[in-house]
Amino acid sequence: MDRRVDDRRVDTRRASYAQLSQACPDSGARGQAYAVSAEFYDLLHARSYHRHALALAGPAAAARVGIVEVGAGTGLVTDVLIGASCVPVHAVEPAAAMRAVLLSRLHPPAGGSVGDRVTVHSCSAVELSLSGQADLAVCLRMASCLPPDERRALWRTLADLLVPGGLLFLDRPPTRLPVRPTRRSLGEVQLGLDTYRGQVTARAEGDRIRCDYAYLVCRQGRVLRRAQESFLLWPLTRQALGAELADVGLALEGELPPDLLRVRRGIGTGLPHPAPC
Repeated sequence: MDRRVDDRRVDTRRASYAQLSQACPDSGARGQAYAVSAEFYDLLHARSYHRHALALAGPAAAARVGIVEVGAGTGLVTDVLIGASCVPVHAVEPAAAMRAVLLSRLHPPAGGSVGDRVTVHSCSAVELSLSGQADLAVCLRMASCLPPDERRALWRTLADLLVPGGLLFLDRPPTRLPVRPTRRSLGEVQLGLDTYRGQVTARAEGDRIRCDYAYLVCRQGRVLRRAQESFLLWPLTRQALGAELADVGLALEGELPPDLLRVRRGIGTGLPHPAPC
């Protein structure tokens, strides 16, 4: 390959990313969020979800009441929760773009007896009416996106849907604001003639973390499309998280590799009888 041609391709990539970072708007209403990212999600985010999904297979297999996944996205973890379990699974995803991919993933491949166990909810988590219907709840890459009041409402909802002794798994939230902007590659995927690339830049914005996601679609060194979407995260220390959970009867117990926090609802009476597989 001509090195000069290769250098031009690299320069084009850098210039394109730079253009995206100048005026990246915040995502809109929650139902419209991920309208851009949904196209690229399974291509560029699947690897980071894979380790979490594998770690959750054991807890899913042990569930005897039901499973609720809040922020199911495109179903990268939902697939594993369904396959490992024998109980009803509730996948909660209010973003229409992500839910479209989720539904396509679940049907028809997950039809028949498996499909009969899965319900997709288009409402937000706090609008759920699933009191006491789960002994396992999963909430990945979602709680940090909520303002503090909404986050605390989410903890109340999760505590209500879990039976006494039920488990909740969360990804570890960011604990502090970044000192300076940080940039991370999401990798690249080749499909036919096209290369899909992505990167995320995180920076402090007041008391929040602004994450700008930039996506490129290239063909033989030429940029075909550029896309971007931004999200805001609220940092939360481990101590503050533990206090918020304790306020609703949830106890932060420890960690499950990789970077998953294990939370348990307080033991009480009236635990439902295990459902046979």
